[in-house]
Amino acid sequence: MSGPVIRTYKSGSIVYFEKDKADDIYVLQSGRIVLTYMSVDGKTEIKEDVKLGEFFGVKSSLGRYPREETAQVVGSASVLVFKMANFELFVAQKTHLILKMMKVFSSQLRQIHGKVREQLGQYGDLKSPSYELMNVAEVFHKAGNFDHARYAYERYIAHYPEGNYAGRAKELLNLAKKSSMFPLNMPELNYEPEKRSFSPNAPTANQGSASKAFKESYDKASQFFDNSKYEEAAVIYKSLIDMKEVKNPEEAKIVERSNFQYGICLSFQSKLDEAYSALSNYVKKFPKGEKVKESIFNLASITEKKGEKDKAVMLYNKVLSLQPEDSLTNEAKEKIASLKG
Repeated sequence: MSGPVIRTYKSGSIVYFEKDKADDIYVLQSGRIVLTYMSVDGKTEIKEDVKLGEFFGVKSSLGRYPREETAQVVGSASVLVFKMANFELFVAQKTHLILKMMKVFSSQLRQIHGKVREQLGQYGDLKSPSYELMNVAEVFHKAGNFDHARYAYERYIAHYPEGNYAGRAKELLNLAKKSSMFPLNMPELNYEPEKRSFSPNAPTANQGSASKAFKESYDKASQFFDNSKYEEAAVIYKSLIDMKEVKNPEEAKIVERSNFQYGICLSFQSKLDEAYSALSNYVKKFPKGEKVKESIFNLASITEKKGEKDKAVMLYNKVLSLQPEDSLTNEAKEKIASLKG
């Protein structure tokens, strides 16, 4: 089987037109390519740059449907072109790429869903942590990632034993345990707000400590983090951050730590803007939190990586103002001296 090939395009060339039918999948190696497509309401033309190293043309190829956008070269560009069989073999050996693409697709779907809700006059965030957790499980399942799907289904059942999707989760969990693919006849997952399963004022046998499922989720995320599996850890930390039903101080502390760890996971994945936003949110939400100083130090480090020296110095100085003096204080002093050079 021949491998992927490299193609070079001149300025203005069209890689493919909207509505073309083809199964080629592309990776931008150099230059600039712009994707052009219409908004959901069909009124606005949207242009989006392909990032270097990013796949494009994937959804229509995998879904066997016509291209949804036109891909045009600006300047000149070089791309790596995969046939479907080459691509399937390639990603099968690099599971982190599957996770990366699923995150991109999920983000795109959320944007589309938001636009559709606007067109229907349904403003506001209609999602819930239970729905998101179930959705993540099914995305993993559909991608053939049975271990992650099984874990996510189990977390849903543990967190929402009487939830709207509990029966569905149990059925799909049994399939995931057998490494059976997601059933084609399974109805689409529809959003349904979960009913409250407890009264916040009602006494419980475990009122002073975190629920077993809550703690197990955090421990699993920490295990992924310790093994440098930052994408998997981030998924779980995010689900904990989004939990609306926090019953006691210990669970609240887990949520606080998850907010911080989520930002660090994004930083380790070189998602600098997202990491900066997450850590800034931690400082705003938990101004007296145990990780405030470390968060600000990481914000300074991210800013330094982005080449914003003056802002980085300002943030490192903020670290110096926080007590007690510790290793972060010394590191901040060294950073300031180096940047002022």
